[in-house]
Amino acid sequence: MTAFFIPGVSDDPRLLEDAYAEMRRQIERDLGRPPSPRRILRLWSRQGRVDCVTEVGLAHPLRGSTVRAIFDMGPRQPFVVWRQDADGTTDGVREVLGCSAYAVSEFDRRVDPT
Repeated sequence: MTAFFIPGVSDDPRLLEDAYAEMRRQIERDLGRPPSPRRILRLWSRQGRVDCVTEVGLAHPLRGSTVRAIFDMGPRQPFVVWRQDADGTTDGVREVLGCSAYAVSEFDRRVDPT
């Protein structure tokens, strides 16, 4: 199992949680509702005509830039993949995918920001 992380963010629990909370707020501003609390590590889905495995920390299977986070917007709602810009800036690109996935793998635990 893999502990929760965000590429490019310190593994300090407080900083990690702050960064994740800000990403969630941005998704909610963009889509008008908050993502589910699930912390997704890996997503198996079909994008266009291609079966893809999208994983946090690895290059996006179609776009090439590093995947920073994957958000589940809830039942019958889309997934959102947050990845780095091509130039590597920290703001990133948010891509809304269709609502169907073959499988989802979650991180093994939440970070406790003590």
